[in-house]
Amino acid sequence: MNELKRLARVHDEDLAGQASSAGARALLAAILAEEPVPEHARHRTRRLRRLVVGAVALGGLAAAAVVGPTVLGERGPATSYANSAIDIELRGDTYVATIKDPFADHAKYTEGFKAVGLNVNLEVVPASPSRVGKIAGMSMSGPLASNGLSFSFDTGRAPEGCTLGQDGCAMTVSVPRDWSGWARIQLGRTAEPGERYRNLLPATGRGEMLEGFRADEKTVGEVRTELRRRGLEAVFQIVRPDPRSGGYGLEPEGWRAAEVGDDWIVWEAYAAQADVVRLLVTKDRLPKNPIYGGPKPAHMDD
Repeated sequence: MNELKRLARVHDEDLAGQASSAGARALLAAILAEEPVPEHARHRTRRLRRLVVGAVALGGLAAAAVVGPTVLGERGPATSYANSAIDIELRGDTYVATIKDPFADHAKYTEGFKAVGLNVNLEVVPASPSRVGKIAGMSMSGPLASNGLSFSFDTGRAPEGCTLGQDGCAMTVSVPRDWSGWARIQLGRTAEPGERYRNLLPATGRGEMLEGFRADEKTVGEVRTELRRRGLEAVFQIVRPDPRSGGYGLEPEGWRAAEVGDDWIVWEAYAAQADVVRLLVTKDRLPKNPIYGGPKPAHMDD
């Protein structure tokens, strides 16, 4: 199944499309600009290293080795490529990239795609639970692929059907051989302890920390009660009127958090990091949800 169909239901562009006013669109732009900076730990835990290394690692592999060179004309000098971070091989009409080291410098992944003639900039980022092993974000440009779509990227696992986190189970990304555009893909991996998620996703969605709970338009006190019941913590971000756009803007996360009372109103809850939810709040109840310019769309929690 193409993961982009699932992604499209929670993609940033869909959020923007739901905003019915200029103010809501401005606020969404501010939220999307608040992409958290990843916290790079110096020492990676052995448990997370086993996420994809295990049996997938190739003993004695050189840092960058081209495997089985075959002339492909405009598509590049090889049908397969391997370095310390990624394996890429042509299977039929599709290049399948296997992520061997999810903590590698993303330049290693891009290097692999370039070697087979694809302009794909891949970054593996810490993601919330429902996006691990899936595309967490993407931007792209270029002509249509042979299937008539402007994109056709799939994610999977190697071996197929394995469980991420177990020895020998790796993430994969598939790209059509004849695709000639440019793409920047973020693939979600399990976050290390204390690491911020790099994807923007409601914490109330399927597979997330607050699955099955509607946080929007409830009071902070009501949401805090549910967070405590689930063993979760909250950080706050205050939504404020923005005279320049006629809509709303955002204070920096945590700024004036001590002022937030249990009677304040929650408009959205985002997954921030493991066991931490970021609540977007206002002191007073507003006529419309400022994040969406109206009621939160039901599909945002699917």
